[in-house]
Amino acid sequence: MHVYVNFPVEDKFKKIGESILDNYDVHWYPDYYDADAILIKNTYVIGKNTKMIQTLSAGVDHIDVQGIPENVVLCSNAGAYSISVAEHAFALLLARAKNVIENDMNMKNGKFIQSPTKLLYSKTLGILGYGGIGRRVAELGKAFGMDIAVFTRTLVKEGGVRFYKEPGPVLENSDVVVISLPLTDNTRGMINSSKLEMMKKDAMLINVARADIVVKEDILKHLISNPDFTYISDVWWNEPNITETNIKNTILSPHIAGGMSGEIMELAYEQAFRNIKAFFEGKPNNIVRKEEYKKRNERFVGI
Repeated sequence: MHVYVNFPVEDKFKKIGESILDNYDVHWYPDYYDADAILIKNTYVIGKNTKMIQTLSAGVDHIDVQGIPENVVLCSNAGAYSISVAEHAFALLLARAKNVIENDMNMKNGKFIQSPTKLLYSKTLGILGYGGIGRRVAELGKAFGMDIAVFTRTLVKEGGVRFYKEPGPVLENSDVVVISLPLTDNTRGMINSSKLEMMKKDAMLINVARADIVVKEDILKHLISNPDFTYISDVWWNEPNITETNIKNTILSPHIAGGMSGEIMELAYEQAFRNIKAFFEGKPNNIVRKEEYKKRNERFVGI
C-alpha cells in the first residue's frame, strides 16, 4: 500500500509519518505518486488508485468535498487540535470574565481602577457540538466548577453533563456558550437572530469553530442592542480581509486557537498518519459525511 503527502513537509514531521507507516511506502511532495491514500491540506488530485483522502485540518469545509468520488473515503483530522482550541476558548473566556484586557490597558495608562469581575464557578457552560473540542471544553468547565449542558446529535451518557438533541435549552439556560461544531450545510447560519434572542442578555458566546455558523448581520445587531452581551471569537468572516471588528462588547483573536507551534503540529501529523494506518487496517476514524458539505468555503486560514 502507498501513501502520498501532497504538500511540503518538514523533516521532523516526515519522521513521524515514516515511523507510524513503517510497513507502507510513503511518497513525499513534490514526487507525485498515484497512491492508495493521500494526506492533504487543501487540494487533491484523484488518481486511479485513490481509495482514501486524509486531511491535516480538523475541518473540511474548505475542501471540494463534492468532487471526491463515492468510492473514495474522506477523513478529517477532528480532535487533533482539541487541546489547544479548548485552552484558547478558556483563555478568551477568562479574559472577559476577569476584565483582563481592560485592566491591563488601564494599568499601562497609569489608571488604577478596580472593576468588578465574574466567577465561572456554579455558572452554566453550554457547548454546541461534542467532538474532541467540546469534550475538552467540558473537562475544563468541570475543573472550574461549572455546570455543563451540551447540544449534540449523538446523545451519550456521561456523569456531570446534561445532553440535549436541540440547541434551544442550551442557549436559553447557559451563562457561557461555546461553539465547537463543524461548518456543514446543516450548521451554516445556525446561530441567527432567533437563536440569539433565546440567550441571556448578559451571556457570553464563544466561537472557536467557523465564522459562518453565526449570521454576521444578526450578531452585530444583537451586540448593539444588548450591550451586556459579549461575542468572543477566534474566527471572523472573510478572513483575512476582516471588517467591522471594532465593537466594544467583543474579544477577538486571529484564528489561532488551533495553535501555530511545532508541538501542536506534531500531534496533528501523528493523528493523521495513524488514521491512514487505521484505514489500511479497515478501521478508520473521522469519516466525513460528504452529503453535508455541498457548499464550500473559499477562504481558509486556520485548522
